[in-house]
This record gives sequence, structure tokens and C-alpha cells, in this order.
Amino acid sequence: MGMESHTVWIIGGALVTYGLFRCWYVGFGKRVSPELRDRMKLAMEELGIPEFQRRNVLQFLERDDGKDFVMVNLMELKEPRAESRKKLTAYSQIFLGSLLRRAGHPVALATAASGKIESVNVSPEWDWEAAFLVRYRSRTDFAEVMLETLGSEHHGLKLDALARTLAFPAAPWSLIGGPRILVPLVIALLATSALYISALYTGA
Repeated sequence: MGMESHTVWIIGGALVTYGLFRCWYVGFGKRVSPELRDRMKLAMEELGIPEFQRRNVLQFLERDDGKDFVMVNLMELKEPRAESRKKLTAYSQIFLGSLLRRAGHPVALATAASGKIESVNVSPEWDWEAAFLVRYRSRTDFAEVMLETLGSEHHGLKLDALARTLAFPAAPWSLIGGPRILVPLVIALLATSALYISALYTGA
């Protein structure tokens, strides 16, 4: 096989690999279906989710733009903290497995270095121990993950671990150096290396 054939296969393979990654990671802009929204509504009602939370979730699903978003989570653990961390870790292993299958992933995790430095109209005794940002590929994925999570045994571990928590979706958002940029760079680097090695072996 000549150098030109090697080049075609390597470049073609790189383009196909990137195309498959993009289809999986970015998706096709699929909006939340009415059926999925109704399932989410029914599940929240059966579990006794507070009305204002149900309203916010359904509004979020109704305004679906087909794009990704991040969920911002603020958390405070129960005492004893070591036991609560174990429960939260056990929950996260199951939850993140479901999320990763849908191209979702953690974006950032930060642990508080002190009590709050600034607050406006916030109860003085309330502090947050950690902030956790999670990327979802779409609101459809969010609804599907929540249907797998709400009322489950592993969700109970999360509730047992947290003294309080606050979560809200944020979009649009940006991340410098995220998978959308890093993966194409890695593919390009591997393709370039393969072309160089191919040139050495073919004597080009």
C-alpha cells in the first residue's frame, strides 16, 4: 500500500472518528417530547416533589432549545461528614455512570475553604461546603437521568448525605479546553503521528 493510500485511510479514519464523537457528545438537538415531559410530571407528583420545583422543572423542559447546559449544585453535608461523604460517593458512582452514557460529565468540583465571605438575604447559619457543576448533553438526557434517579435507592443515599442542597440549570455556558476542543486536538495529533510513521515506513 502506497503513501497516498495510507494518507487517505488515516485522514478518513480521523474524520470518521471525530464525526462519531461529535454525534455522541453534541447530539442532534433533540427536544424533549411531550410524552417524556408527561412522564417526568407524573413521576414528580407521585414522589411528592414540592409544587414550585415541579413547576420550574416543567418550565425548563418546555423551553428546551436542544442544546447542552450545566447543572450548578451547592451542597452541605450532614454530620458526621466522613459517613456522609461515603454515601455521596456511592450515589455519585451510579448517577455519573448513567450520565456518562449520555455524554454528560462533571465540569468542576470546588470545596469551600471557609464560611461564606459575602451574603445578601441569606440565613447566617447557612453555609455551602462544596460546589459541583455537571454538564448535560440535552434536556432530554436530563429528564431521562432524573427518571432513573428520583425515588431510587441510590438517590436515597444522596438525601441521607446532605443537610441541604441547591441546584439550578445554567445556559448558555462555556468551558475553555473542554472535550469539544480537546478530543479533536487529540484525534488530529494521533492522525499526524500516524502519517509521520507511515511516511517513515514507506520511505516517503
